[in-house]
Amino acid sequence: MLGHWRIIAASGALLIAAYVSTLLMAGDEGSGNLPPLAISCDLVAAYGGIFEVPSGVEINVTDQNRGELLERVRGCVESLLVEEASGRYRQTVDTLNGPVVSGADRVERSFVKIELAAALANTDAAKQQRNVARRLVSGWHEAKDIIERQGAGPALKESDWPAVGEAKHRDDVPAYQKACRDAGVPVPGSFVTDPRWTNRGDLDSETHQYFFRSDWPDAEVWTYRDNVSGGFCVALVRRKPGWPVQYVGTICADKLQKKACFFDNIVYEGSATKRISWDDFKTRDFSELVHPKDGEDRCNVCHLGNNPFIVHPKTLLGQTIKSMYAEDVPKSQTFEFVGLGNERDPWSNFGPIIPPDAGGCFKCHGLPQVTTNHKFCSSIIEMAANRTMPPGHWPPEPKGGPWFWPDANGCFAKDFAALADYFPSLVKLKSVCSGKVEKICPTQ
Repeated sequence: MLGHWRIIAASGALLIAAYVSTLLMAGDEGSGNLPPLAISCDLVAAYGGIFEVPSGVEINVTDQNRGELLERVRGCVESLLVEEASGRYRQTVDTLNGPVVSGADRVERSFVKIELAAALANTDAAKQQRNVARRLVSGWHEAKDIIERQGAGPALKESDWPAVGEAKHRDDVPAYQKACRDAGVPVPGSFVTDPRWTNRGDLDSETHQYFFRSDWPDAEVWTYRDNVSGGFCVALVRRKPGWPVQYVGTICADKLQKKACFFDNIVYEGSATKRISWDDFKTRDFSELVHPKDGEDRCNVCHLGNNPFIVHPKTLLGQTIKSMYAEDVPKSQTFEFVGLGNERDPWSNFGPIIPPDAGGCFKCHGLPQVTTNHKFCSSIIEMAANRTMPPGHWPPEPKGGPWFWPDANGCFAKDFAALADYFPSLVKLKSVCSGKVEKICPTQ
């Protein structure tokens, strides 16, 4: 959903690494055995597309690379299965219909395996990968038809699997919006009818600093203030020349940014959902928008930490958000997602990382103590470190070179000597993301 506030949208084809081809041959088609290679979960669904993280490169999906990409996702999701779920997964895969006899069969089987593994893993990371897989087959075949042909429907239903395109939380919208208001978080009226919306201008040349590249050059910011509660909203509108879809992400928070609600330009259409244009969205009341859990992306994958807005403090967008509240949000604060209902997996935040020396990145950011290999690490932390942070260091379009990330010994390339103040905080962040003990470079 609003995880796409800061995923880079870069055009161009992704060259699949050689290990993916090896993976294609390694997986056993009939038994569902897990691939022997260590798989990195480095694809993310956002902006209606698929992106590699932490590079932020947008993948150009074709009939030629769809199967390779699905195998890449399959290896990732299977690696997320715990032992018990892995056993159930193998047994379930054995019940699928027929042998794999063609390239199309192989692609369909990979997709179904991802759906099964994601349903059994039942984690945010697995669900994100399921979204990647669904976008990979979108426009090729109907996902529900693939599942039916492969005979996976009964097994998926047993796993409380959400059907493709199913809108499960339509009836929860009124309760969600009431919970927002009760928490002091405003739910705005439409942009056309509610005079409290204010256009704060275009981002223009700064668009590359918000994790989408220059091929999305048209972006504007709107703000909203509720005079009674003091709560506020910030809406980010993104358009791309020749692109039929616009994206409007709105985050609303209470006065102190301790609670947050999320809205997207998606409405219900029949039994499914539909993303609408900015012109259409401007006329819509927020009560017409989908429940956050029925959105295209999971906001809680990236919007974590001490406040719901993940932006560079010195940018126009960062200064605009700062102008909506009087005091800085404490770095020790953890905002809460307003209750989403009684579903089994409500969104939750993580407590802050509190290092003994709060320097480097921690001077400005209250970053969350996420679980090992959480998507926040590659989608936010690594991407920011290697593209746009610290402010003023990276050019608008970095031209390769070493990554600003510690190696296995906690050391950094000599090119970054001027940024030595940031080394300890990045080593700390890497240890949180990897779950491994920090290693401090002996020579830096």
